[in-house]
Amino acid sequence: MKSNITHHTRTSRTSGVLSALSGLALPAMAASPALAGVGNVGNANILPPQSRPNDLSCAQWAERYWQWSLSFPATANPAADTAPPESAQSGPVWFLASVTGNRTVTRQMTIPSGTSFFFPALSLFWINAVCPENTTLTEAELLELANGQWDAFASITACTIDGVPVKGLEDPQETPYRLQTDLFYVTVADHDNIIAATGTPCFPDGGTIDMVAVGAFLMVKPLPVGQHTVRIVGAAGPLPTPFFVKDATYEITVTP
Repeated sequence: MKSNITHHTRTSRTSGVLSALSGLALPAMAASPALAGVGNVGNANILPPQSRPNDLSCAQWAERYWQWSLSFPATANPAADTAPPESAQSGPVWFLASVTGNRTVTRQMTIPSGTSFFFPALSLFWINAVCPENTTLTEAELLELANGQWDAFASITACTIDGVPVKGLEDPQETPYRLQTDLFYVTVADHDNIIAATGTPCFPDGGTIDMVAVGAFLMVKPLPVGQHTVRIVGAAGPLPTPFFVKDATYEITVTP
């Protein structure tokens, strides 16, 4: 497992990447697939995980999140704070970028009113990109590896919105916000692509690869016009000294 990055991937049959998303506080994480879609656990600002915002499932939004996240070059990446968090964002749902490395960050972001937010408290993906030749794992095999990595290492996920903790994240293995995607495809940047920069140097700029993702994802309803604070904390590895902790606070201005 690659434990010191967020948006990056380690590319071997036996390694994946845990990725903590920015946004709010401690602690929570993955839930068993059997519990996925149970409900929103009383969180007024969060859509239930079984909902279909804008006619897409939350698992499909997770695919779009990773397609967005991995499309940036390593040198201009919102997760690395080398590109604005608003980069390549439009439409009714915006993403909150994760954090590269073992870091605590604060970001400012301006969004139009009526916009929802989607992000993982923590997430990992598993891909078939390996040097010198890609693997050919099936969707079921990729998911088995990704879920096994999550079950073994996800230790903290948490989020707060305007100081109010999101309920249901306390147990990374049982949270109802845990989900897994189907097999999907990601096309990386045409220069300085993230996959090549973070462990698979032979992966070509502009290349496309198949992958799956697992994580605890939240869809936040549009917030009122004004100032808001979202904090997201995720960690992987045994407590009290995990391999990494990713702590991101978003200071968000919602404009009329």
